[in-house]
Amino acid sequence: MIRLLLFILITAALVFCTVWFADNPGNMTIVWLGYRFDGSIGMVALGLLALTAVLVLLWRGWTIIANSPGWLGRLLGSRRRKKGQQALTMGLLELASGDVRQALRHTRAVDRYLEDDTLTRLLTAQAAELDGNNDAAKRQFEAMLEKPDSAFFGLRGLLQLALKANDREAALDYAERAHRLRPRNPAVIVTLFDLLLTSRRWDRALGLLVDAQKASVFSEAELTHRRALLITAKAEDAIVAGENAEAIKLLRKALNSASDFTGAAVLLAGLYRDLKQDGKARDVVIQSWRAAPSAALGTIFRETLTGDPLAKVKSVEKLVANNPDHVESQIVLAEAALEADLWGIARGNLEKAMATKAQARHYRLLADLELRENQDGAKARELLIKASHANPDPDWRCGACGAETDRWVVSCPSCHSFGSVDWRAPLRVHQDEAEKAKPEPAKPSAIAQTGTVIDQDADEDTQDDKAAVKA
Repeated sequence: MIRLLLFILITAALVFCTVWFADNPGNMTIVWLGYRFDGSIGMVALGLLALTAVLVLLWRGWTIIANSPGWLGRLLGSRRRKKGQQALTMGLLELASGDVRQALRHTRAVDRYLEDDTLTRLLTAQAAELDGNNDAAKRQFEAMLEKPDSAFFGLRGLLQLALKANDREAALDYAERAHRLRPRNPAVIVTLFDLLLTSRRWDRALGLLVDAQKASVFSEAELTHRRALLITAKAEDAIVAGENAEAIKLLRKALNSASDFTGAAVLLAGLYRDLKQDGKARDVVIQSWRAAPSAALGTIFRETLTGDPLAKVKSVEKLVANNPDHVESQIVLAEAALEADLWGIARGNLEKAMATKAQARHYRLLADLELRENQDGAKARELLIKASHANPDPDWRCGACGAETDRWVVSCPSCHSFGSVDWRAPLRVHQDEAEKAKPEPAKPSAIAQTGTVIDQDADEDTQDDKAAVKA
């Protein structure tokens, strides 16, 4: 609309000027360099307008000619960048497909068409690493450290090479340097945290959790759990060094951070027991029993009790009152009642525990009960046979490799996984040949894996459990 209005105004002005010059032609005489020109004022104005148009056209033509090298260079540069980006894309695709030779050929094209050598070095290093030439890849990654914009990617590449070579010290150094460049990079934080755990640098790992929280690498629950584990790891070292006061301080701090942390509770209660501070040991067990009952805690509690068996039963009843429906509460009360010859209490709690999931320890306790209450050796032997086929007892076991330990530890002694040891029952494993001989059930009750079948709840175990509860 505005353009149309301007066009109308300009046209009207031109028409007005033309009409005005036609009504007032006038005369003009110009004498220049011996020449004389006579004409009307309108013709002179028209000549000046034509001259101006010619000068403008000449100026535009000169501008185009003067700028043609830059324009041509930009055109050629655009084509070179397009070819370089296409070569880079093809090189990455060839790397993904595993064709190192073709990837290196595209790398040379990238080097020819693109001026930035960072992409060329990165592609060359990855191709060399895929080809198994780690020395060549290392040289390329080290060359990337010379430029600030590519230093982080060079460190990441060197970190991966060090991890592949199992050079933990070099990997830790590269991870620290990469973390200084990008303190909120999630992948670097996770890798650095694992390396710090391997080198048992608990304080540095605790400091790294601050950066992990800022970068939202772990959830709040995971951060709390990892912090409690690290504090407990420091306490474990203090116990080994004989610094019991420092260990107690750290373990209480860990429990304040995560009240349901069974490992810290077991270590603290066991330390008080070993120091002959039985009252404090029982207080720790009672506080932890509300959140996370454990057979290990129950054992420590019973070991610190004094007096006759009936008094011990009363104490155990006060303990389990904090969490009466938990299976470990029923088991520890059944054990205390069995020791005090309270057959009814023992049998009732065992039946409650077996109603959830019968385990070998339940059958063993029932066998002991039959012997002591009824002197029935045949029934006891029958129950012991069932115990050998029942679900295995829980114990301290690594969730990463399945290795069993005799006590709770921060790191698995077998696979060195951090915080993977917990009170859990192992999976029952049978060979495929034995399973093939059985008729296939209507509803699958097992998860097939390569070479093994891991039973979750076998039908025969369920029937044995029901029979034992009725006994």
